[in-house]
Amino acid sequence: MIDDRGLSTVLDVAVCVVLVGAGVVALTTVVPDESTPDATDPSATARAVLDSTASVTVANRTVHGTLAALLVDAAVADGRDRAPGYADAVSTAATRYLADTTRTAALTATWRPEDPCRAVDITAGPTPPRGVGVDAVTLSVPTADDACGDAPVHLTVRTWSP
Repeated sequence: MIDDRGLSTVLDVAVCVVLVGAGVVALTTVVPDESTPDATDPSATARAVLDSTASVTVANRTVHGTLAALLVDAAVADGRDRAPGYADAVSTAATRYLADTTRTAALTATWRPEDPCRAVDITAGPTPPRGVGVDAVTLSVPTADDACGDAPVHLTVRTWSP
């Protein structure tokens, strides 16, 4: 009986080692790495770019927020002729961000309000090279501006392969 226990323990340990080893192999080879977004996926690039934060200083006032929020605020402010220089400062900050992170994306914020406000286009980033395929993702952000109607600001992220 003592011999049976020794054999059973050795078999139990061997089976355990095999199962743990198989589990480790399965987890490291089957589960994809989700830590970095696919650089060729325009939706992933749009999320990464628009969720990134920046600081913009205009008239001795610093505004900090996501690029999406800054672009929407700048479009509405520019269309209402408020905060001169704010749209240019946001465009510069977004262009700097794109130059530091990806050279294959560009941003556009477009607002088409009702009178008395004026239409606005804010652009940031490089122009895609000729002859390359360009993907675009557009996000519509609602505005609640009583004076200018309820036209949304459209944020468009264009991406291309180098």
